[in-house]
Formats: sequence, structure tokens, C-alpha cells
Amino acid sequence: MTQGIFRPVRHAASARPAGLVVVLAVVLVFISGSSPATSLGVAGNEVLTIREIGGMSPEVQAVVTSVADRFGARWATFHRGTLRLVSVERGEEIVQEAPPGHFYPMSSAAVEAGPAAPLLGEEVASVLRSSRLVFGETSARLRGAAVGDQVTLVGWDGRTHQFEIGAVVTDEVIGWAELALDSSVAAGIGFERASFVAVWDYGSEDELLLAMWSELPEAVLAIDAYFDPDDPDAVLPTVLVKERFGEFAYRPTADDDIIIDSEWRRANIVEVSLPIVGPFRCHKDVVPQIAGALEEIEGEGLAWMIDYQDFQIAGGCYNPRLIRGGDKGGAVSRHTWGIAIDINPGDNPYGGRVGTDERIGEIFRRWGFAWGAGWRFPDGGHFEWTQSPEP
Repeated sequence: MTQGIFRPVRHAASARPAGLVVVLAVVLVFISGSSPATSLGVAGNEVLTIREIGGMSPEVQAVVTSVADRFGARWATFHRGTLRLVSVERGEEIVQEAPPGHFYPMSSAAVEAGPAAPLLGEEVASVLRSSRLVFGETSARLRGAAVGDQVTLVGWDGRTHQFEIGAVVTDEVIGWAELALDSSVAAGIGFERASFVAVWDYGSEDELLLAMWSELPEAVLAIDAYFDPDDPDAVLPTVLVKERFGEFAYRPTADDDIIIDSEWRRANIVEVSLPIVGPFRCHKDVVPQIAGALEEIEGEGLAWMIDYQDFQIAGGCYNPRLIRGGDKGGAVSRHTWGIAIDINPGDNPYGGRVGTDERIGEIFRRWGFAWGAGWRFPDGGHFEWTQSPEP
């Protein structure tokens, strides 16, 4: 099987791509890691993934691909979002089935197999062209799925659709999505949400980005950095969150709130009362780390910086819902797993200024939490579990 082309995308800090020094004052911002272009499975070439902060509009997508064409580059548009899994069946055997009226959230990707074949590998592209699904290996293992199984999904058209699993590949190959399908098949079930454009064989990176800047003077684009172990605010792909904390079925409501499987909730969500913040609910496995961070904050004399009332009214940890704020493609919030905690939300408007003191943020980072202050679209009161704490 081909090598993986994508790794988990991290929320990278701002950095200047070479050659854009003179244009940083304008509204267009290129956000990247230390090396925006990384060798990713196209032999002898580098791949850029270009996205628009807040969701890629058709207008920006058209300009990005037009500029890529002008440079003689190759490109493929990837769609990302959440599909709802009803069941996995193997002949007469039910491998996995959600409770009646419930679904398993599946982080999904769609791409036109032809243009993306050099990135995905011909074997994967062939499966996609045949209208079959490609599963990531972690997702397949979590539910016991295998090649040949029949998968029933609810599309964005609100209807159920059945597909066959045609391949199970390493997670990196499909960008750490749980499943992938061809974009034409995805469009047939209403699943269309352009997330980024992958560009390769583009010649001069500086000239390509400058050309995009000249035609998109008011856009905010991100040139994604790939997996960076030094980025403290990287978040885990959904499939790895499921692997660590379990997978639940959920039932949607009329708004962003969701109702999750009571069996999973009883087994994992606990009521605790901790220093500074008082009582709240969260996942049992993150209680020691939250407690450790709060105890260190108290020991450093910083407890006065955390607003108890704000935490109790608008903050907290466990909150079963979808991610809020713009078009998130139906993604389930980490608060649903009870592994994210919001502190001083009233002083940290989503997408606005960061009101949390740096010392508070660094303590939570040391205890294994990503801090939303370091994200492209900041969430300064949000802390999300990503790893075991430092020794």
C-alpha cells in the first residue's frame, strides 16, 4: 500500500512563508508551520494544502485552482465533514449497529479519485472510482469492519445509503479520516464541503503563493503544516479520540445539542468537585490531569485568575453537542467526550482576543492539554486533552 500523504493537521502558529515579507500588512494572511511544504508521498515533489479559514468558498476555491493551473501544477480538492453510520454488516452478521434512532459520527473525506491518484496511490484511487468506501485502519479496527462489509450511512441528503468497503488503509493515506469516498459519489448523497486544495508539482512556492495573494487580497488562507510534535496546541484526529476514550452513538436534535448513548455516558462520565472551579462533569480518565493542573494553578497563587461563576454558568467540561462557530461539517465537539474544559469563557470570546493569562495556559499544556489560544481561530478559554502529561 502507498505511504500516507497526510498526517493529523495541527493548529499552527503564524509564520511567514518565504517571499511574502512585503505583503503581510494586507488582509490576506498565509498561516503555516515552520515548513509549509512537506514531502508527502509524491516522489521528488512537495505538497501544499491550501484552505480558507472559516470554510473554503467556491470563489476562493476557483482562484486557488486557477492559479495552480496557470503554474502547470497538479491539484485535488478534498471535502471533509461528518457522516452518520447506521450499521456495518457482513452477510447475515451484524458487525456493528447503532441503537434505534442513533448514529455513530464518522469523520469522512471525499476526493475526486482521478486527480488525487498520485497522492492516494492507484489501488486506493481504483477503489474510490468503483464507488466503494476506503476505511482507515483504526476506524476499521474499532468496529471490527473488513473489506467486503456493507456499510449503511445517512448522507447529508437525510437518506440512508449502502456502500461496500473496498479497502482498509493506513490512517495517513486518507488524512486520518475514518472513511473516504469519491467526490462524485459523495455529491450524490449531498456530502459536499470543500475543505482544502492539495497542490503539487507547482514549481516555485513563493511565486505560487504571491500569485494567490494578488488575486485574493481579502481572503484569509492557511498553508497547513503537517504533524509537528513540537506544537503544543495540536488536536487529535477524531478516530484517535475514539481509540482512547471510546465511541458512542448519538441522536441529533433540532439544534447543536445531541443525545448520546446512555450506556457509554454511564460508563465514562463522572461528577467531580475540584479546587477553584467546584462541581462539574467530565470523562473519568481526564480527572487526574484536570485536578493536577488546577492544583498547580492554586499552588502558584493564580487561582484568583479563574472565575468560578463564569465556569459554573458558561464553562465546564462535559457538554454533548456539535462544534459551534461557523460551518464545522457536523463535527462532534470534544466536550461530548468530556475531555475538553472551558475556563473564563466570558473573557475569551470565540475567535476574539485571548483573555486567559499565559501562565494558566502553560500549566494546562504541561498537563497534556492543547490550548485554544494557539489556534488559527483562537478559543482562549478552551483546553483539550491530547496526550499524557509531562513527567
